[in-house]
Amino acid sequence: MRRHLTTAAVIALVAATACSNASDEADDQPASIDARAFYEEYEAGADDDSQRLFGTAEAEDGAIAPDAGSPEKIVPCNDCGPLPPRREPPITAGNTFDDAGTNPVVNAAKQPTSTFGLDVDTGSYRVAQHLLKRNLLPPGASVRPEEWINAYDYGTAAPTTSDLGVSAETSASPRTSTQLLRVGVDAREFPDSERPPAALTFVVDTSGSMDIRERLGLVKASLALLAKSLRPDDTISIVTYDNQARSVLEPTSVDDTDTILAAIDDLKPGGGTNLSAGVDLGYKYAAQSADKAGINAVILASDGVANIGLTNPSGLADKVNSAASKDDIQLVTVGYGMGNYNDDLMEQLADQGQGFYSYVSTYADAKRLFVDDLTGTLGVVANDAKAQVEFDPAAVESYRLIGYENRAMSDAEFDDSTADAGEVGSGMDVTALYEVTPSEDAAPSAPIGTATVRWESATGGSQEEASTEIRMPGISAAPSDATQLAGTVAEFAETIKHDQGTKALDVRLRALRDTADSLADDGVEGAGELSTMIGQAIEAHPTGGPYEIQ
Repeated sequence: MRRHLTTAAVIALVAATACSNASDEADDQPASIDARAFYEEYEAGADDDSQRLFGTAEAEDGAIAPDAGSPEKIVPCNDCGPLPPRREPPITAGNTFDDAGTNPVVNAAKQPTSTFGLDVDTGSYRVAQHLLKRNLLPPGASVRPEEWINAYDYGTAAPTTSDLGVSAETSASPRTSTQLLRVGVDAREFPDSERPPAALTFVVDTSGSMDIRERLGLVKASLALLAKSLRPDDTISIVTYDNQARSVLEPTSVDDTDTILAAIDDLKPGGGTNLSAGVDLGYKYAAQSADKAGINAVILASDGVANIGLTNPSGLADKVNSAASKDDIQLVTVGYGMGNYNDDLMEQLADQGQGFYSYVSTYADAKRLFVDDLTGTLGVVANDAKAQVEFDPAAVESYRLIGYENRAMSDAEFDDSTADAGEVGSGMDVTALYEVTPSEDAAPSAPIGTATVRWESATGGSQEEASTEIRMPGISAAPSDATQLAGTVAEFAETIKHDQGTKALDVRLRALRDTADSLADDGVEGAGELSTMIGQAIEAHPTGGPYEIQ
């Protein structure tokens, strides 16, 4: 199965959350690296009373495991005094989400073109999964529809003669009078053996707020999973931060298993959260070990809290943008935990670091992210990739792009080779959906526009383009399974985003579940996972409900 990957080569390294409904099979890691043990044994020895203070933990498959929580303990950092006993905040307390808004309907006669940078973040979707499993509706502000759409694999073929290929399909929307346009961008695939060596610097949040199994325990397991998945000629280094930043592991070859495992095992929580210092030190080490011919990246593992040093989100984002641009080292952000979780900051940092944002809440998530989609997907094929859809005003009255609000670009930037956009890794695919209202004169199968993708070749540095014609559906044409699935995902996301607290919510969710069930019965990959999530949303509506966010 092809997976959704992103930003430069290494981003493909960790972008596996995108399109899976894989089962949580038994861990097959050899005894030399028992990644699961870092997760399962993180809270070993905690007494029953302290466990009850911290609520519930979850099994690998995401089910709630009663009477298994975090220990009432905290290990102080090296240079600060003991901290008072910590209580893990409720899952709904203090989370920070920023509403990206909703694209408006656009008059095609006044503005016939729509331009945006490619993006396959999936953090919003994985956060929603985490909350729905706990009978909680995701807050509307947390929903970025494109991240839900791009969390699924639509089975489109990779190009063989170009770095990127673009396709378009139009079909009647099942519940509105509009047409649904699906634009797909697919990257060529090449084997793992062809990618250059990777030099990865992990920046790990070891502050007191990370001291539970689903935070630091999962981070340690993630590091171990990644170490097992990389090649012997790849290197890993680790930087941690609490009140201050420090080096834990110098750049080390992946085949030096004992040294890497000892460093992972030594990660201890405590103190405040100086994220700025961690990013500074992480980029310093990444620059020192960078190989211009290789894959270089900083991977931030955190709950997104920043309370010491530079804490302003825009200031932190500017710092990351400067560091990423200076040394051409992307930042990948991976979120852990919920309750005082800053989704907005993690997403902003990845965007400004020309990277990718994902979220991990279970051991199975960690395996999907760091193992399952790793092989053969580490090579960047296109830099600064962007898409532009141009509609024929004679055939289209109006249109609306679903999602990508924070990836919008001006039409002039499409032809500007200096404009920053998205990096595309081997085997990656990106999907965008439009609601299109055709004119009365638009005939079946008639052309109504053009979809074009533009990028800088990762090999030659030249500017390349690929395009395809957009046509009205034929008289008897039925929508493909891929378009039906993508449309259902998009409608689900927008229903959660806009309809909470309305009488229409339950009716719409049940209709969407019927569609997902029908697709699942037809064997459409991903439809079963979608149906499960919609069912959880139906059950969460009367009891979980939306909750306050910062």
